[in-house]
Amino acid sequence: GGNVMLVDDYGHHPREVAAVISAVRGGWPDRRLVMVYQPHRFSRTRDLYDDFVQVLADANVLLLMEVYPAGEEPVPGADSRNLCHSIRQRGQLDPIYIERGVELAPLVKPLLRAGDILLCQGAG
Repeated sequence: GGNVMLVDDYGHHPREVAAVISAVRGGWPDRRLVMVYQPHRFSRTRDLYDDFVQVLADANVLLLMEVYPAGEEPVPGADSRNLCHSIRQRGQLDPIYIERGVELAPLVKPLLRAGDILLCQGAG
């Protein structure tokens, strides 16, 4: 297929994220997975940091938006810039960090190829 398939899903816990990635991979094993993810809450990102690194590294292309704070103060080290760094260190993937307020479409569009699956996930 020449089109990009969009999957927009609510997922703020690594288990949920892993389940959706697994379902996409199972249903369309030959397609590239381009993922846009926004973590929800600094405290959750801190508490589940290693799980997020492992799960998000399963995408073929990853764009990470800054953490949605939901009223929380930032937690040192528990932000998307650090997640990008940790995922990059695994050596499978070079994630793209997206600053707060940056428009997504112009960043995502040039990365997409025919047949890709674009998975947008976060808590809102």
